[in-house]
Amino acid sequence: MSEKIRNQLIYKPLGTLSIRVLLGLLIPLGTVAAGADSSVYVPLDHWVYRFVERLEAQGRANGMSDGIKPYSRNKIEELLDIVNKKYRPELSPIELGELDLLRGEFIRERAMFHYRAHGGAVFADFLARQQTDLFSGRGRSAAEVVYRHRGGGIVRGHIGRSVGFRMAFEQVREQGSRDYEYRHDLYERRIDLPQLKGGAADFHEGTAYVKFAVGPVDVQLGKDEALWGPAPGQNLGLSNNAPSFNMIRLQSQLGAFKLVSISAELRPCPNRSDSPLCVGTADSAATYAVNGLTNVRLLERQKYLAAHRLEVALAPWLDLGFQEVVVYGDRGLEPSYVNPLMFYWAAQSHLGDKDNLLMGVDLDIHPGRGRRYYLAYVVDDLKKARIFSDDFANKFSLQAGMLWVDPLGLADAELRAEYVRIEPWLYSHRFPINTFRHFDSPLGHPLAPNSDQWQLSLTKRATRDLEVAVYVTRSRHGENELAADGTIRNVGGDMHYGWRPGDERETKQFLDGHLVRRTTLTAGLHWRILPDLQLEAEYAQEWGQGVPLPPAWGPAVPLGWRSGYGDGRQQHLRFDLRFNYF
Repeated sequence: MSEKIRNQLIYKPLGTLSIRVLLGLLIPLGTVAAGADSSVYVPLDHWVYRFVERLEAQGRANGMSDGIKPYSRNKIEELLDIVNKKYRPELSPIELGELDLLRGEFIRERAMFHYRAHGGAVFADFLARQQTDLFSGRGRSAAEVVYRHRGGGIVRGHIGRSVGFRMAFEQVREQGSRDYEYRHDLYERRIDLPQLKGGAADFHEGTAYVKFAVGPVDVQLGKDEALWGPAPGQNLGLSNNAPSFNMIRLQSQLGAFKLVSISAELRPCPNRSDSPLCVGTADSAATYAVNGLTNVRLLERQKYLAAHRLEVALAPWLDLGFQEVVVYGDRGLEPSYVNPLMFYWAAQSHLGDKDNLLMGVDLDIHPGRGRRYYLAYVVDDLKKARIFSDDFANKFSLQAGMLWVDPLGLADAELRAEYVRIEPWLYSHRFPINTFRHFDSPLGHPLAPNSDQWQLSLTKRATRDLEVAVYVTRSRHGENELAADGTIRNVGGDMHYGWRPGDERETKQFLDGHLVRRTTLTAGLHWRILPDLQLEAEYAQEWGQGVPLPPAWGPAVPLGWRSGYGDGRQQHLRFDLRFNYF
């Protein structure tokens, strides 16, 4: 086992650090380290992440740095090897089956096509997914149906021990009972620029990158996604709700310390006639005409993201995380933000306080005995002179959760609970280019500003390949209000609608505006038909008060385009058949 990977899995005391090694953590040395991790990353929706979280709650996977995802294949492989050698006799029969299944994928490199040579290897596989969503109730005269057909492929591999690479592409068609004339007509939210064809919409997504090591630093160049924070899914910092984006990711670890830094290119909200949510976000003066064209071409505004996260293992059972994420644009890359060691709060002041900075701290507590707890607190801008006031510029959010493995002796089960509170105006900005979004999708938690939500779930595995789950979710949201004259009373309930002249800025009130309440009861089944072929079926009943009514009820519909609001019950039946992970 390489020393670097071992350090990722085994806690090392803070007192063993030296200044010389700490500097070497971040300074490229120009040569490939023998123990460097050049393996590619595991897709964020792979079920191995949940397996790892279960092991950590049981005290069998300390030092995983859960708040920095995705994990590399080498990291997963080393962990599976340790668990197999050290804890195999303690695992339940179902856990043993899952461990062996994962070892077949990560250690024995299972793939449909492979090519090996002295200088490396290449693996290729198909991607296929069929998603079906059916909605009824809440005033609909007939069921609303949405189909998403996906197809594509994956190619990954390595050249020696120095370079890893991965490419994935999928083509998607969405169709059903909807008419696709505007961007917000799509049910799918992870979209860049779809082709709207009336009865259907086509879009695609691709990722591609190379990964290598320079001294003690793992370097990734290309298009990928990131998930930062202690929660297993949605986090207040960076989540994978938006499409992937081009980035340079630097990552390194020294004993108890782990640092990751990203410099990325984002795309602004598309200022197109089929995207009314984004109209007015472009610079109309930035145009040009060629070849005698009568219509000028609008130049897209530049938009970037810079982020870094430091995690410290204060004890084998306690991790502390700190992160900063800044979104900026209308200029080139800022050297102050590209610097992975720079404190962005100071850099933003140096640059004139014209960008959107989010800063957060979190705790991951995993004392063993089947328990795991996490707490995250995020600040998005801060008015230092009125830090304890209700000024709209003071934007805070809180997330707290727990995992209980095998609760009350129920074998192969997991009980989860989580609460999220997102204050008004979070993620928004008075300059649209700085809004915390990629295209029109949130980079952080999908819950809208001026909202809170709690969820309780129980999952039970019947066999290695079959599990059932029950969820209860309650949420509240204070939405901006539309007046009869078409003006908007902005209470900070929409990420896409930042402060504007005339809006109240001296005070903010949580859940002000039009109050939307939802209570959802969900039951689901997951069946692993083959190692790479999985089926999910889920049925949900949602009771709503003051909720948007169909047909224009989606989260991306502009306020002025809503069909109206009302009460009532909605039924949602979902099927998802998947082969492989994007």
